[in-house]
Amino acid sequence: MRRRTAVIAGLAGALALVAAGCGGGGHSNATGGVQGASHTLVTSGAKKGGTITVLSEGDIDHLDPGAAYYQFTYAITYVTQRPLLAYKPNSIQPVPDLAASMPTVSNGGKTITVHIKHGIKFSPPVNREVTSADVKYAIERGFDAAVGNGYATAYFGVIKGAPTKIGNTVPNIAGIQTPNKYTVVFQLSKPSGIFVSALQEPLTAPVPADYARKFDKGTQSSYGNHQVATGPYMVQNNAQGVITGYSPGKSIVLVRNPNFNPKTDWRPAYADKIVFKEGFDPSVATRQILAGQGDVNGDFPPPPAELKSILSNSSQKSELEFTPAAGNRFVALNTAKPPFNNKYVRMAVAYVLDKNAMRLTRGGPIDGKIATHFIDPSFGSQGFNQAGGFTFDPFPSANNSGDVAKAEAMLKKAGYKSGKFTGPQVTMVADNSPPGSNTAQVVANSLEKVGFKVKTISVQHSAMYTRFCGVPKNTPNICPNVGWLADFHEPQADLDANFNGKNILPANNVNWSLLNDPTINALMAKAEVELNPEKRWADWGHIDDLITESAAAIPWIWEDSPTLYSTKVTHASELWNGGEPDVSFMSVK
Repeated sequence: MRRRTAVIAGLAGALALVAAGCGGGGHSNATGGVQGASHTLVTSGAKKGGTITVLSEGDIDHLDPGAAYYQFTYAITYVTQRPLLAYKPNSIQPVPDLAASMPTVSNGGKTITVHIKHGIKFSPPVNREVTSADVKYAIERGFDAAVGNGYATAYFGVIKGAPTKIGNTVPNIAGIQTPNKYTVVFQLSKPSGIFVSALQEPLTAPVPADYARKFDKGTQSSYGNHQVATGPYMVQNNAQGVITGYSPGKSIVLVRNPNFNPKTDWRPAYADKIVFKEGFDPSVATRQILAGQGDVNGDFPPPPAELKSILSNSSQKSELEFTPAAGNRFVALNTAKPPFNNKYVRMAVAYVLDKNAMRLTRGGPIDGKIATHFIDPSFGSQGFNQAGGFTFDPFPSANNSGDVAKAEAMLKKAGYKSGKFTGPQVTMVADNSPPGSNTAQVVANSLEKVGFKVKTISVQHSAMYTRFCGVPKNTPNICPNVGWLADFHEPQADLDANFNGKNILPANNVNWSLLNDPTINALMAKAEVELNPEKRWADWGHIDDLITESAAAIPWIWEDSPTLYSTKVTHASELWNGGEPDVSFMSVK
């Protein structure tokens, strides 16, 4: 998954917030959390030095910040790179990071001016000061297929001169202007209600063209293996700049950036080293954190059995934090080929899925509320209420356990006279370990009730995205383990990248359903240029309803994400990133 919001310390507060969230959708408050939530950043006992160890099941998607688009990856990217805007751990409201102040908007929303800070330097071997030209190149390379950015066209395609599709070279985008070393001016072809919010994406983190261009040549950029940092930490490298601290699927080692200037940043960066250890079974990793052999979970939640045990132990549950939903998990159906190019076949799946059993694979009600559409409750009046809130459910069933009769009725409309699917076997690519593998089994069992024969291909979670579901030519009929966390707190960021036909990419694609509906595309195009917030949120609420009714994807949970800390470290969870540990604010006690 990508990102999520609002974290609180301790189980009691978490459960209270979940209960409050189920009542009708909170409104965002000034600090960016759900109304009624209390946000606690634990800094008592913080001190400089030591090593923090993060345990994970899988790997990141991309080391290159221009390609990074995975929730776990962002926990690393945002402490090694400095985009124009970023987030403090207890907020979902972006603040200046590389930028010296918040951007100014003029010319009817079509000119955005950003001044960047002086004195920020690249890590070795580049060592020079960051300039506006480095921001320009960073964004431009996102439109090169060799980099494979997943959102450049969605959020930055509105810049004058930006390509409408990902190409085979780094373009020179005329609408990104650099009048001096410390100023970037974006000239847009049309107004955009969310462009400023998008400036927190890691694509805006500077990349030095004089150093990186040679790595960006060819069919696949190798800059990730030679990247330089601007944040307080960098991936360990050698004197030539070759990354030595990354062993795919095994470990990532972050060390202090010797060129980091703390006067330009708000991150305390307490630890001397951050070690991300990968390849763990979630149950084993959870037990190691509780035993102090690891400090925090990275890309996995503690499994249901372990969660139950932790919650029954007063000393252990104080080390557990929950991040209430600002995103969703859904089952994506490939609409580009049979049988799911038929709307009624998709609707049959939407009716028959046992969402309650799916939720039980992740711990039951403690894991979140069953989702009936995509925009989640944390958006409140910023799109959730406009989409129907908790009352909109186009595919209801008793106890959310699936409705075989309604599914059979849809299959009859699709031409299957018996009400049972009699077409060829369908393929599903799913996680190879719990809880994702268990969720996938529930999906397969549900579909078999109405005649589907399902072939499941089980792979590591990151490979599910990078090799299959995120590559249209390899996309199976069903991707049951996908999830989305809005890139920023606007409903467009909850829907556009996932369901707009223009955003289907040859690689690093996140429109996993390959939905390309002309009506929905046109409504999105209109909503994207709406500057009036109330009108914009209403437009996206309506779009949410249409996407849900299309059954191109079936949302099944607005999830609450648990983060488990060892007793050896202070707590710091990223509200904006689904409770991922903010290692730049954590400390060894």
